[in-house]
Amino acid sequence: MMADALASTMTAGLFASAGDGPFDAGELILHHVSDFGYGDWPVYLTKASVMMIVAAVLVMIGMRRAVAGYDDQGVPRSRWSQMIDPFVAHFYRDVALKYSGEKWAKKVTPLLLNFFFFILTCNLLGLLPLGESVSLAANLSGLTAPAIVQGASTATGNFQVTMALAVVTFFAIMGFGIAQNGVIGYFSHLAPKDAPFLVRWFLLLPIETLSMFVKPFALTMRLAANMTAGHMGLLALMAIIFIIKSSLVGIPVALLAVGMLLLEIIVCFVQAYVFALLSGIFIGMALHPHH
Repeated sequence: MMADALASTMTAGLFASAGDGPFDAGELILHHVSDFGYGDWPVYLTKASVMMIVAAVLVMIGMRRAVAGYDDQGVPRSRWSQMIDPFVAHFYRDVALKYSGEKWAKKVTPLLLNFFFFILTCNLLGLLPLGESVSLAANLSGLTAPAIVQGASTATGNFQVTMALAVVTFFAIMGFGIAQNGVIGYFSHLAPKDAPFLVRWFLLLPIETLSMFVKPFALTMRLAANMTAGHMGLLALMAIIFIIKSSLVGIPVALLAVGMLLLEIIVCFVQAYVFALLSGIFIGMALHPHH
């Protein structure tokens, strides 16, 4: 039912856009996935920043509610805390403890959980046609929708947002690695002592140095590309109705759109999990570079 409602709202939004002038599918897609800002300094917001603020507030409220549901023995009693607890146990037991070790697991787990729940919330918010719904209602009423409602989008589809998250991972990798092995001990893995001179300084050192930056770059591109591609594919699919200008394609296109939305829900969870999982693996590699 939710997917049907989302598809209907998106279709209505496309009809509204098409009715304002010649329909341009490329312009519609770019407008939806591109970031833009409104306001002046010191209060300057963009589509991505608005959705990140909303996601952060929702995560903080959700986590406070989950924590309040645990008893004095650390057993989840409320339904909300029981729903959150499997994620906490999994990231502690199967990720942080496995890759970072018992000494650092309790310090790594909060970071991974923050990554997972924040990214997941941003991903899921991007599936809700908030801006389209308000804009459509305003257009039907003969009003102009305020600029702030146009900020509804997938924040994690913005490369600047995913880059900022990856930078946090980058410094976490270095921070945990230096805390465990010391500055010299951490950077010594870039040029292993047991390697031949030429291999050590002219092959391993450049490759290992490059890999330090490839890891956050891969996190940046993977998350942003996957979240952007889903929206572009959905909009391109719905645009077929207006390009062909035939109601006969409406039903199959709508059914395909519903299927894509259901698939995107899965992608939202998968991409949030992959980002947190890879961050945990990279931190574990920094803590134990010789393993």
